[in-house]
Amino acid sequence: MRLITSSLLILPLLVLPVRDAPAQTRQSPPSSKPAASPPPPLFPKHRRGLYINNDKLEVIDATPQSPPLETDDPSVPDKGEYEINLLTEADLGVDAHSVNVFTVDANYGVVLKGWGHELPTQLKLEVPIAAEGGHGSPYEIGIGNSAFGFKFNFYNDESRGLRVSVYPQMEFSTGASVEKGVAEPGQTLVLPVLVAKESRYATVVANAGLSKAIHDDERGTMANLSVGVGRAFFRKLAAMGEIHSSSSTSFSEDRLVSANAGFIYGVRRAIWYGRVGHSIFSDDGPHAFVAFGMKLLIDTAGHSGAQP
Repeated sequence: MRLITSSLLILPLLVLPVRDAPAQTRQSPPSSKPAASPPPPLFPKHRRGLYINNDKLEVIDATPQSPPLETDDPSVPDKGEYEINLLTEADLGVDAHSVNVFTVDANYGVVLKGWGHELPTQLKLEVPIAAEGGHGSPYEIGIGNSAFGFKFNFYNDESRGLRVSVYPQMEFSTGASVEKGVAEPGQTLVLPVLVAKESRYATVVANAGLSKAIHDDERGTMANLSVGVGRAFFRKLAAMGEIHSSSSTSFSEDRLVSANAGFIYGVRRAIWYGRVGHSIFSDDGPHAFVAFGMKLLIDTAGHSGAQP
């Protein structure tokens, strides 16, 4: 009898519905992770010439660039900024000397807009006073091969320090200079691609391009390749070097491979630079190279932190 009574008391407990667990014991669905923010840029703003680093100090731009090197960098002046290079350079070959006595290389920064995008662009005009001469012969002086072009900086990834530009240019000359032998006849279309990779230790720049002669059957298409490395050793002093090569597209004529070392030193709004180099291989004998000049930065847009 006692067993039957105990069973009657336990049976209702077995058939009672299971109640929901308390709210605090329920397992909440996994929350989605917040979207990862992009990594910070290597530099708050890397500008040509002088710029502000992460420590809020003004330092020199150590990117390999032309001038002083043959290798050029993909960066362009900021909108409304002028960059004017005043340069003297010489190519001293065994049989002939080619000297740009005084070159004015004027550049201006603009921003092209279209289809919801902005394209940082550099306008370039270069005019050299050139001299050509050989051993025992007098120098001929005139306006050398001038150049006009646009540098389109179409890719910038500041978090990775990667920049890419194309730099189409047209070189041209005057008839009198061609007769003197200080400029090449016809025109030359130059189309290089410029790539730069920055790190906290050095900056590497690579160039690859073609030079196509126009209205001159005696000159063929040339291929140009170069790689440069630059590093700042003090706040306003940087050193850089490059390997530069040019040849016909068949790589069998007009071959020249050279090594160059350069420096850039910044003071106020003027930046001084120089270069020395020598040929490693050449079809027409050894060459020595030297250049010296200054860069003037004229900021008409009032960019903060650009100048000391």
